[in-house]
Amino acid sequence: MGRRTAVILVIALALASCRTEEKPITSNLSVENKVAMRPVALFYESPAQLLVAEQRNVALPENPAAALPLVMRELLKGSANAGVPPLFPPDTTVRGAYLLPDGTAVVDLGGQTLTDGWPTGTHQELMAIHSVVQTVVSNFPDAKRVRVLLNGGTAETLGGHISLGRPFTPNAALVQR
Repeated sequence: MGRRTAVILVIALALASCRTEEKPITSNLSVENKVAMRPVALFYESPAQLLVAEQRNVALPENPAAALPLVMRELLKGSANAGVPPLFPPDTTVRGAYLLPDGTAVVDLGGQTLTDGWPTGTHQELMAIHSVVQTVVSNFPDAKRVRVLLNGGTAETLGGHISLGRPFTPNAALVQR
């Protein structure tokens, strides 16, 4: 064996010994992602025309980045109380939701009704937007404000009344105490 071959063999053996065993992925992704039933506060409109928290246990991963879209989807399911009307059109979807390092949460909504122009009043549009804002900031302490997008981009409004041109901060005057 030549000197060059011996050097290559020594380097190959050294590299092989540096390998670490990869941890096999478990077949149970709920365990892998630390999914557990966690309490969340979802905000819906009360008969007093203010937002009120509805507590619910939801299977959520520990990671807030993975949990945020799931909490938003849970909000869109509507209240467990059949007497509470939905805040969004029934075909509304959560296309994505994430939290930026500066404390801005971004919630991207979609659905044919919102895309075509939601024929709703000012109050319902205000309550819908702030139900998202209040739900996000109440469940994710790093979120300080919420930017609402429509179909992946900026939109003037959801229903023609409330400007989506800036992020929203929680408004205590809209929450029933």
